[in-house]
Amino acid sequence: MALDYPTADALTDTVTPRDPSHWPDTPVFRGYASPVRLEGEVRDLEVVGTIPAALDGAYIRNSADHAHPPMYENDLFLNGDGMLHKVRIKDGKADLSTRYVQTEKLKVERAARRALFGAYRNMFTDDPSVAGKDRSTANTSVVFHGGTLLALKEAARPMRIDPDTLATLGGYDFDGRLKSETFTAHPKIDPRTGEMVAFGYFTTGTADTAVELYYIDASGELTRTERFDAPYPSMIHDCLLSENYVIFTICPMVCDWERVKRGEAFFHWDDRLPTMVGVVPRRPGGARDVRWFKAPNPVMETHTFNAWEEGDRLNLEHFITQTGWLSQFPDINNPQAQEKPPFAQRWTIDLGAGADEISIAPMWGHIGEMPMIDLRFATQRTRHFWFGTNNPALGPMLPRGAKGPPFTCLGHFDAVTEQLDFFYAGPHSSPEEPIFVPRTPDAVEGDGWLMTIVGRRDENRTDLVILDAQALSDGPVAIIKFPCRVHEGFHGMWVPGSALKG
Repeated sequence: MALDYPTADALTDTVTPRDPSHWPDTPVFRGYASPVRLEGEVRDLEVVGTIPAALDGAYIRNSADHAHPPMYENDLFLNGDGMLHKVRIKDGKADLSTRYVQTEKLKVERAARRALFGAYRNMFTDDPSVAGKDRSTANTSVVFHGGTLLALKEAARPMRIDPDTLATLGGYDFDGRLKSETFTAHPKIDPRTGEMVAFGYFTTGTADTAVELYYIDASGELTRTERFDAPYPSMIHDCLLSENYVIFTICPMVCDWERVKRGEAFFHWDDRLPTMVGVVPRRPGGARDVRWFKAPNPVMETHTFNAWEEGDRLNLEHFITQTGWLSQFPDINNPQAQEKPPFAQRWTIDLGAGADEISIAPMWGHIGEMPMIDLRFATQRTRHFWFGTNNPALGPMLPRGAKGPPFTCLGHFDAVTEQLDFFYAGPHSSPEEPIFVPRTPDAVEGDGWLMTIVGRRDENRTDLVILDAQALSDGPVAIIKFPCRVHEGFHGMWVPGSALKG
């Protein structure tokens, strides 16, 4: 399925300052993608249908919502300030809260009443008055682990958040044990042990090949840090976790520090470099024994489902695209290249063989992104997969925006029946990342609810939709209607009511 994704050719130019008194007239700041910037609460949201009585908890997700007009005309949506959206669900009722993450960047710019930090991750484009200050936007995802809620951005350390009020409690370094300047937005939690495995790249704030691994026990204590070197200085956005390994896909989305110093885009796509898979044993000292496997072609892993082992065979399930994120970063070899959509693939590595070969097989035929599984079964083979997608047979695709063409559907793939099922959000409507919530703590895999934010673009408004996770085409069980729009987001999660005070 061919899609018309935008290119990032304008980003190859050295950035030049702009008049900061107004917003740029670009797709990032226009129409439904425009900043919202609204902090507040709305109690007793309107509900169409019935919220399942057993649902007790909070849907919390992160977004990039610029608080001030940017310093540069071609600023990316990735550069927005972290804004948290929370829907507290209990007793069939729902309340909405929205609140910025109070980063040092946000505080300094609010005091100045204008943007002072420049292009995405590029300190050389900042106003001199903020030299040495923390540039984190804390805008990508959230994780709840060991009783602590963290807002995450892979270019910085975590920010600790009160899960009840969304108040920012400050930067978080795991009681001084985190020495790196960076921490992934996609840590993985082993449901068998409760251990969280995370990592950081560009750990000193500049481009290098060092990757640090962090092992955090079920109580939230960072117990071990290990280090290895990637083949080249690449964006490492996600990872995979199996029972015995941590797996990294190193893609040719490269950072060249000399280009960054010139004010150019922080990353660029260079498909002259190979895509490499690093397999790190999870045992103590395992980073010393990292093994590298070369993919057949230079491709990019966008986000991951799961990894699992069958004897010596290691299976990696993730979304793969044949280009980089060209809607955000340029292709230096072909500036006019069009970004291609991701497809789900299973990569299999025979760890017992002497060769570095990777076997690749498609998982299904529809495009997709924002993967989700029943996380209680992570690190073992799973049956159920959910994802954002389009299905022209159900309704027309929407015009592309700042992030490329928006989804119109959520998809569910059953690996046993090999059947696809779809929820179509409706004309002018776009669902975002699906979040799975089990019906009960001990429910069988995939028995539960799927939640997604849905943008009602023609109404300039947002809903939270609840679906039966295995019956998407039956339509919503409940639609929780927001009276306003919240900004398009990235990643979220469900925090159970037992972890909340109210």
